[in-house]
Amino acid sequence: MSIIARFKAIFEAKANAAADNIEDPKASLDYSLRKLEEARRDLSQGLIEVSAAKRRLQAQRDQMTAAADKYQQQSQTAVEADRDDLARLALERKQESEARAAELNDNIASLDRQEAALKENQVKLDRKIKSFRYKKEELKAIHDSAKAQLKVQESLSGISKDLADVGNTIQRTETRILEMQSRADAIDALVAEGVLQDVLEPETDDIERELARIGRNQAVEEELARLKAGRQLKALPEAA
Repeated sequence: MSIIARFKAIFEAKANAAADNIEDPKASLDYSLRKLEEARRDLSQGLIEVSAAKRRLQAQRDQMTAAADKYQQQSQTAVEADRDDLARLALERKQESEARAAELNDNIASLDRQEAALKENQVKLDRKIKSFRYKKEELKAIHDSAKAQLKVQESLSGISKDLADVGNTIQRTETRILEMQSRADAIDALVAEGVLQDVLEPETDDIERELARIGRNQAVEEELARLKAGRQLKALPEAA
């Protein structure tokens, strides 16, 4: 691996580590659940407010209905008293009360639809929160497992690199030893051939070295001949 590639790998590893520190998946899951629960509380509060508004409108409608009934009775009483002017006034107010009650009924119906929609959304959100809670714990467990597995793989990868470095060191050492042995053998061969001068015999020339080699070989042959002769002498009595 080149220096640039190694620096790039180190930079990417540190960048990934920094990103992991900045965004913790488990913290993100907890945050998402909190946001869902906040939305659930807001929805419940909205439902309470809509329900309260509907009750206020219903109370106003009931008042308008009661007022219309009262004006109806007043108009009847005014007619019996030959007071058409009062009867007419009572009927006008009755019409106004009924119109207001009808308007309130429309608004109440709108709030009924809003309330039903909020209740439906509340049920859906409750299911979503419940499902998310289970999923959150599942994802947290998977995240912890993956993180532990990653640490193991990183450790194993580091061990493999260390072993590779050790293997390379051994190989380089063995190569160096072979090179030194080859060099020593080559020097011995050159000294034996007289190409190089033996520092332990500085005053000898190539003729003297060759004569010495012949003398050593001759001594070896004579010693071998004596050993063979001694063996033959020992074998004679046994043959007789």
